[in-house]
Amino acid sequence: MVSFKKMSFLAISAILIISLASFSAEKYFTLRFSEEALNKHFQNLSVIKQIAEKSNMAHQEVVFITSSVDSLQKEIIAQVKTQQEPAPKK
Repeated sequence: MVSFKKMSFLAISAILIISLASFSAEKYFTLRFSEEALNKHFQNLSVIKQIAEKSNMAHQEVVFITSSVDSLQKEIIAQVKTQQEPAPKK
């Protein structure tokens, strides 16, 4: 039987790999979130990072998870900033 920690790690890893792979896709999608929902997801990513840092996983796995979460959070911030900037005047 697979332990809860192992199963959690596999689930988190799968989500992060899918997230990272989507950044290299040729198609671009715009997802709409309310500010409240976006803040909630951003905080959840921070919690995932904290859990990984406190876990008994190998250092390489923790580094991968934290760098993946950081990358995703940076992309979220960049997308929010570009959507908040006014369009250039012609």
